[in-house]
Amino acid sequence: MIHFDVRDHVAVITMQGETDLNLGVIGPELFERLLTYQDDPALRCAIITGAGSKAFSAGADLKKAAKEGIKVDFWTGRDNAFMRSTDFRKPLIAAVNGHALGMGMMLALYCDIRIASRNASFGLPEVKYGLSPGLGATQRLPRQIALGPALELLLTGDAIGAEQAERWGLVNRVVEADELLPAALSLAQRIAKNPPLAVQSARELAWKASSLPIEHGIRAEMMMGEIVRKTEDSVEGVRAFAEKRPPVFKGR
Repeated sequence: MIHFDVRDHVAVITMQGETDLNLGVIGPELFERLLTYQDDPALRCAIITGAGSKAFSAGADLKKAAKEGIKVDFWTGRDNAFMRSTDFRKPLIAAVNGHALGMGMMLALYCDIRIASRNASFGLPEVKYGLSPGLGATQRLPRQIALGPALELLLTGDAIGAEQAERWGLVNRVVEADELLPAALSLAQRIAKNPPLAVQSARELAWKASSLPIEHGIRAEMMMGEIVRKTEDSVEGVRAFAEKRPPVFKGR
């Protein structure tokens, strides 16, 4: 089950599985909710978290998989194609409240920013079961932390705690459990108060930075900057600053 709540311009998406580990919740229903967020111009930032305090999501239900088999259609499978894409346009914050393992960590890596509670843990245990991490994890992880720590996680399948994740740069900050959602909401609201098109352009350029030669990235930055400068929000931002008043951004 996926809960979808709106707080001003921020969507809070909460995953709730049949157990307190929130197993098996990363799939079509979650992706539909993410598309709802992306397609709503009134929503400017989203937080993804797990119900309860034990897990963000501990991944797939391996007991169910052992009974039914792991079914993956390499060529046409679409259930999890969402996370294999790099087309998402709006900022996502993962508020990791406990275990983020397997697909749970893959989802956290898909997000732009991660905040963790002190009881959080992160791991990609697939190799322990004769599997290979997927959904972009092998590509995103070495782009977000140093190669050595990334390979340690990928090749051992071991999990790390929140403090280690913070030292490696996997999470932005670690907070007490009861401060997690307030901290994520505070950050989301700081993002949401900015003009949406400027935020989306900065986000896209930052994600492309690791895959483009710097001269191509700077050229893309110049082109995107020229486009954003011609938006209504850009005119409003400069005018509001000059008039010493709060800006009113409309995403245009």
